[in-house]
Amino acid sequence: MKPFVSLLFLLIGSPCLGQYIPLGAITQWTDGYVVTHQNDTLRGQVRIGALVNDSPASIVIRTSDTDKIKLKGDELRLVAQRIPDFAYSTGYIPRGRELVIFERVPNPRRNGKPMLLERLTPLGGSVALYFDAAGWKKTTEYTFGNFTIETDHQDFSYIVLKHGQASWVAKRGDMEAVHDRLFGDCPAFIRNYPSATRRNWREFGEMVASYNQLCSK
Repeated sequence: MKPFVSLLFLLIGSPCLGQYIPLGAITQWTDGYVVTHQNDTLRGQVRIGALVNDSPASIVIRTSDTDKIKLKGDELRLVAQRIPDFAYSTGYIPRGRELVIFERVPNPRRNGKPMLLERLTPLGGSVALYFDAAGWKKTTEYTFGNFTIETDHQDFSYIVLKHGQASWVAKRGDMEAVHDRLFGDCPAFIRNYPSATRRNWREFGEMVASYNQLCSK
């Protein structure tokens, strides 16, 4: 059986932290939808045909048994694919995570060039985390197909977007600055998330989830 995603992470961690693990583009047919730059939504069976720098470059949508639409990644601002049921059998993907989503956001790794990046946080909320492929490649063996991570995934960086403004890279070594930049404007977060004062990078994803719940307007 071929892997259902282009990247298969074997050492994912707890199901809770699985909310913030990149799953990669799904290369087989699965239910989904895309949104164009004109805000048109096309629904049907969606598969990713090709990736460039971990960003979908070729997308095919099957709207019926006979009709297929081929699109380039540059034509889209969002791609959403439903995770197949069998993928949950590992126990590493939480059932609450239903979709793999790519959104077009400025990539700070490429001088702010807009790219389709895998979103790791649910839609909505003030702070969004995206897969920083360059931050993972620096410290791991990285190949397409079956993929094994031998180091702790939580040591790696994220691309962050807050209030839809300029994106930037959040790294473990910059946790103090990251904490202040993301959470320092919300006293309710500090009151309701006591461990936030420890600046623990391993809790970063959970901090973002709490901030979005407590502080998003």
